[in-house]
Amino acid sequence: MKLYATLIATAASLAAFAPATAQEVTFDKPIRFVTPYPPGGSHSLHAGIITTAAEPHFNQSLISVIRAGGGGAVGATEVANSEADGYTLLFGDPTINSLRPQVEELAYGVEDFIPVARINYSPAIFVARADAPFATMDELVAYAEANPGDLIYSSDNLNGWTYTVFELLKARTGADMTGVEYGGGGPAVARLLGGETMAYAGDISVVGEHIESGDLVPLCVTDTVPVEALPDVPTCPDAGYDVVFQFWRGVLAPAGTPDEVVVALSDGFESLMADEGFLRLIGRIGSSIQFADHEEFDALLTQEIAAMADVAALVDANN
Repeated sequence: MKLYATLIATAASLAAFAPATAQEVTFDKPIRFVTPYPPGGSHSLHAGIITTAAEPHFNQSLISVIRAGGGGAVGATEVANSEADGYTLLFGDPTINSLRPQVEELAYGVEDFIPVARINYSPAIFVARADAPFATMDELVAYAEANPGDLIYSSDNLNGWTYTVFELLKARTGADMTGVEYGGGGPAVARLLGGETMAYAGDISVVGEHIESGDLVPLCVTDTVPVEALPDVPTCPDAGYDVVFQFWRGVLAPAGTPDEVVVALSDGFESLMADEGFLRLIGRIGSSIQFADHEEFDALLTQEIAAMADVAALVDANN
């Protein structure tokens, strides 16, 4: 993979965002909230809850807009090219905002967005279909080593979340596995449940109910601490596999959006995060909130862009 983004220039661009002084901003029309993935995945589930509960916190409705395609690039490009007035927002993540612009030639770059607010983050959970010939990570890797290329797993998109964590697993173990890209978490899990593939790695909001029903078996969590809702599922490091990847969901605006508008949007999302109805709905999908306002999110994103270059280099060396 060739890195097309210049990290130093990107960091400078992101750091150039300066906090605005307090200024009254009112929104006088609905705000488009663009989700760049198909329905059924963790993004669309979270976006549905956010837009359902948002109106009292912005004095305007947030309109959920699905713009799937290109592994998230279609929606991201649309927002990057939108008027920078705060009325079109991207529900972004590490792959479309930090990783992919560095390893692919896309119609947008990391510098085309301003961080508004991080909503939360979560690790992926490696899962296997209940009738797969493995029920632990050791068994999965052993099967892949004994049957090169025969282990077929569901993936989301090239350089997407599932793609990346499986590539990290392959890089760490040397195991030969085959991913099939389905364009998003919802379709990927549907194909897994339908018997077309044997394994997957994704958010608890997408796989949790199928773990509870017994259709999927959890193998390990791509974090250094267990998931609260699944305390008995080991972390991947505890299972013996150095695969750690946390997936955030956050709101970004087109570059050039006025500082005072970014601050007003950030404040609106911070208020939403304390909404009891919103928190109740988030809890129903097994998720939680790890909010960061525009300033903290900006700093975290700058650090992450550099870290993603290291991930890209590791995956590239294994291909």
